[in-house]
Amino acid sequence: MNNILQDLYDCELSFSDCGHKAFIVEVGPELAQKLLALNFNQNRKLSQEYVERMSSDMKNGNWSLSNDAIVVSDCLQVGNAQHRLNAVIRSKTAQKFIVLFGSPKAAFQKFDTGKKRTMEQRITISGIEISQKECCIIRHTMNNYENPGVGTMQYGYQRHDNLVAETYKKHKHFLRVIGANRPAGSAFIYAGALKIYAEMMHYNNNLLPHSHDPLTRAKLFIDLCLNGYSTEDIPSGPTEVAALKLRNTIARKKEDLKGQYWTQKYDWRVTMTAAYKFMLGEKVVNLVPYKTDPFHNFMQMPSTNPEYFELHDI
Repeated sequence: MNNILQDLYDCELSFSDCGHKAFIVEVGPELAQKLLALNFNQNRKLSQEYVERMSSDMKNGNWSLSNDAIVVSDCLQVGNAQHRLNAVIRSKTAQKFIVLFGSPKAAFQKFDTGKKRTMEQRITISGIEISQKECCIIRHTMNNYENPGVGTMQYGYQRHDNLVAETYKKHKHFLRVIGANRPAGSAFIYAGALKIYAEMMHYNNNLLPHSHDPLTRAKLFIDLCLNGYSTEDIPSGPTEVAALKLRNTIARKKEDLKGQYWTQKYDWRVTMTAAYKFMLGEKVVNLVPYKTDPFHNFMQMPSTNPEYFELHDI
């Protein structure tokens, strides 16, 4: 046996020593209902949306044992887990939970006050290092054009962690090259640049009026949107108007709406429209968003990392 495990066993306290007992229990709908009957009256209001989300995860096999225990006080009241227990009942499944018995009721006020891990933190802990900005960018790039929410809403739950992580891994090289881990600028702009890059790498074989390679074109889009000029001294002309129009549109919204950020779904569609027109080098008068996504389906695109092209001899 590993020494540290033996040390832990040697230091284990009995219930008489500490007044607490921890154990793992399989909780089905019947037991969940009994525990909910012990729910203390001052517990926070139940969120049906949150219950439904967890219930869906349970039914789909995406729920697993976590370190968040169900706490039963020494006076037999349940101080947390009402959402999880309701989700067990709604899903009609049995789930494993840690149960901690013996805490004083006064400790209940301290439950759920800690800040939960964000998606980028969870993904990084899993072994795939990703920054907050990169996590936002990749989800905005994944965003379905017809979905009413932006990418951080569409892919905003823990059940999406693996999908976001795998998609990020497919395009990690580009995001690192453009410095997407830096906090400057709207994540929508970087998402538009990634779409340009992926589209030009895999689908756009036509002769374009600007004659730029995919990386140059994507980086220029970011530069013009953020700065209004190229940091690499690439000249701008009629084929670059879409990015400059987008920059002006963002600035106008900020001025008209007293600093409101470029974060709404309409803003995202305008950004993707500008990115597509910029990629093609179209001369633009007004940025009217497309009704449907002009780009190929990003979720079905192959990797843009160099090793993909080496492997496929492209």
